[in-house]
Amino acid sequence: MVEKTSEWYWVFYKESTNHYIVLADQDIERDNRWILHRDDYEVLTDCCRSREQAERYGKEYGYQRLKYKTRPISLREACEFVNAHHRHHISPQGHKFSIALYDGDIVIGVIIAGRPVSRMQDNGLTLEVTRCCVKEVYKNGITKLYAAVYRVAQAMGYERIITYTLETESGTSMKAANFKRKHISKGGSWNSPSRQRENKHPLEAKYLWELQIS
Repeated sequence: MVEKTSEWYWVFYKESTNHYIVLADQDIERDNRWILHRDDYEVLTDCCRSREQAERYGKEYGYQRLKYKTRPISLREACEFVNAHHRHHISPQGHKFSIALYDGDIVIGVIIAGRPVSRMQDNGLTLEVTRCCVKEVYKNGITKLYAAVYRVAQAMGYERIITYTLETESGTSMKAANFKRKHISKGGSWNSPSRQRENKHPLEAKYLWELQIS
């Protein structure tokens, strides 16, 4: 049964990896189509009336659905990616480890995990995700990276993972990764008369999210 929708679905393919990706009209708004173009994806069709039809179309042409992979990445490389693609943050100063999201050809996202920035949270058994950056067009990539961090943190003996989102962000990816929203911090600047600092981060309030490791 074909789903009822007024939306058109696109199929993009990448010859070097033999992968395809299905996106709805709303998914390729803004710069998303050109992100795929720069990542060497081409349009296979733009006229499918359902996601199911688009999936069939990609497979009929011999392509496989894009499946994200994770791989280790150095802090330097992860920071370069964050500085190039993050919407509102620059890269952090250090890490415990970093993980890349990979499409079989190139890095399309990274996650950086380290000691909690707040001394109140740094009890030796808490890991903070200090940056997570995935090119917007690659749906569910953030959830894949958080799942990878969970597995590594669990193997290392951590008991808790925390991270922060801006008050204006929806938190949808955090909920999908099973994080619980704990409280909101007031935000603000680290600059003070006794220690002059340049503000390189948003100053609005932030939510603290937490995931207990079982």
